[in-house]
Amino acid sequence: MRDYALNAAIAHDAEGGSLISRLFRNFMARRAIATLSTYDDYLLRDIGVCRADIEWAAGLPLTINAAAALDERTASCHRRRPRADSWPT
Repeated sequence: MRDYALNAAIAHDAEGGSLISRLFRNFMARRAIATLSTYDDYLLRDIGVCRADIEWAAGLPLTINAAAALDERTASCHRRRPRADSWPT
């Protein structure tokens, strides 16, 4: 949890700066998201991301950091869905 809070603070601080630098960071994040689309489905499942989420993030405007948006989306999905091993048998 501490690492997540630290990375979120760094990302929030990094959002400052010029428009050009923010667009460049968002472009680089989008390239990182594009490499995720080359992974197999079982590997994406291990990471906790589905292919539809990757396609959604890749379709976001360049003014939005696709990696941060994907992280928020997958985190909220994991909070809403109960874990399979916690279901009653």
